[in-house]
Amino acid sequence: MPKVKKTNKKRSSNVVPLKRDLVKSENTENLLSIEEQERERTNIFARKLCDEIDQYVTECKMDSDMTYYHFLFHLKQRTILRVSYPLFKSADKSSTNEVTENMSKHLSENSPELKLDTSNNTIQ
Repeated sequence: MPKVKKTNKKRSSNVVPLKRDLVKSENTENLLSIEEQERERTNIFARKLCDEIDQYVTECKMDSDMTYYHFLFHLKQRTILRVSYPLFKSADKSSTNEVTENMSKHLSENSPELKLDTSNNTIQ
């Protein structure tokens, strides 16, 4: 039988001890602030693109509704090809609902003569 060498080393466990003297980070909102910064940066970029699209639409000789349709079509086409279908459907539905709700609020504040059905945000 082979000889086994005895050692005085303690076996280490996979349990990580909790440190009681933790030092809190200076920026506790680090992850959240990064997401907020990126959201703001994306919104600024999107507004800039929309301003350029608006400028193009005013210069275009095609009807403005068809010009916006083409931009919206291509943006949706790219989105559905680059993200999962469930995420696309969710984003499409929520953005449509949000835009419709914003338009309904705008019309009710600025055009009270229009009768709006607030249950489904439509003009009657």
